[in-house]
Amino acid sequence: MSSEPDSSSRSTSPPPSLWKRDGWPVVGIAIATVAVQLGVFLVPQAFGAGVRTLIPASLIIAGVWVAMASAVFAAEPESPLSGLLRGGCVGDSTAVLLLVLWAQAPEVTFLAACKLYCIYASVSLCAVAIVRTARTVRFRYLSAVVGATLLTALQGGLFWLPGLLQLSPTEYKSAIAGIGLRANPLYGVFSAIADESGFVWHYAELMYRITPLGEDIAVRPVQWYEPMAIHLAAAGAIAILCLLRGRLGRGQQASAAM
Repeated sequence: MSSEPDSSSRSTSPPPSLWKRDGWPVVGIAIATVAVQLGVFLVPQAFGAGVRTLIPASLIIAGVWVAMASAVFAAEPESPLSGLLRGGCVGDSTAVLLLVLWAQAPEVTFLAACKLYCIYASVSLCAVAIVRTARTVRFRYLSAVVGATLLTALQGGLFWLPGLLQLSPTEYKSAIAGIGLRANPLYGVFSAIADESGFVWHYAELMYRITPLGEDIAVRPVQWYEPMAIHLAAAGAIAILCLLRGRLGRGQQASAAM
């Protein structure tokens, strides 16, 4: 008699655990994020740069990194949860930079650091949501390019928004400027530290040298939570559309099988 086990008694290998599948990639992404963001803040200090002068540059680079890296790292995994973990890890890891700023810079209080974290996390979630709209790896990477470009362009609104306003009808200029500023996470970032730093981004003298925004159009300061709310709303809307698309697809498959 054969001693081989019956096919029904053979156990299938379980799927890999979440840690085995995503643990090391998440750790690597976190290390890369901390290295880039802390490098921008700490390395110039070794050459004599002041902490106060490095705060704006560090926060700007952090925002650009979150927008780009979250989209790229969320693209490869097949599982939406894995994509969320890998892409969202970029926003979470930014907390290390914020804690260092809190420890070294009086302009960044603990409350301000919490506000900044919420803003960066909302940008990261929005990037992940954009990428996960695609179902294949090829199109997810294409979505990553689109999402990273869009979210980075929003942060560079100071350079393209004035041109858009010049082309817009006079009666719509204030509304367009308000939307453009409130969709820009950098305005929320600097609003979060405005009370302590005395630095309001689009009222700074340097900005008037770069762009005419604010000279002819009165724009009230952006509250820190407004860009966060816009990005969270966009991420939620995209997620709901993806869920509805998935249910519709499964319903069509079930109908075809009957």
